Amino acid sequence: MEQLNNISYFFQDEDFILYNEDNLKVMKNMPDNTFDMIFADPPYFLSNNGFTCSGGKMVSVNKGVWDKEKNVNEMHNYNLNWIKECKRLLKKDGTIWISGTFHNIFSIGYALMQLEYKILNNIIWEKKNPPPNLSCRYFTHSTETIIWASKSKNSKHFYNYELMKEYNNGKQMKDVWHYPIITKKEKNMVIIPHKNL
Repeated sequence: MEQLNNISYFFQDEDFILYNEDNLKVMKNMPDNTFDMIFADPPYFLSNNGFTCSGGKMVSVNKGVWDKEKNVNEMHNYNLNWIKECKRLLKKDGTIWISGTFHNIFSIGYALMQLEYKILNNIIWEKKNPPPNLSCRYFTHSTETIIWASKSKNSKHFYNYELMKEYNNGKQMKDVWHYPIITKKEKNMVIIPHKNL
């Protein structure tokens, strides 16, 4: 895999390069029609000096400047810019998967429509073991949304129906997925890419 000019990488092997850099800076250095698929987990803009529960302890929700709460227009312009850049990078039949919560997902969906992507599915990830709601003033936040979209209405996206059915015990895969939240151990894992993936 070829390294981008003037951008230092965090990790590299012959098939994989990992950058720890501003996403727009990296994407703007990539050629058009590069990817068959993009998976994005953008900022949820939750760093507002609040608290949550992690491992039974009260912890700050602040993750960093990149996740700092923005006003509606700033947040939407940010989403519009990076999603527009993704469209340039996707191949003609490419798709994008974007995860989020109610804090950012409506802006993302609107940006996809503005940029004339075709939304294929709205997948709900129900977390089997969500952290409790410490304020006891709201329902427990136990879901995230994943929007799956193709580059345009003319794209012929790939969907392996038989494999999805196999993963779902011989039944059609639904758009509600039931999985536990990611463990601390998984978050700290080093990802070693496999050549055949």
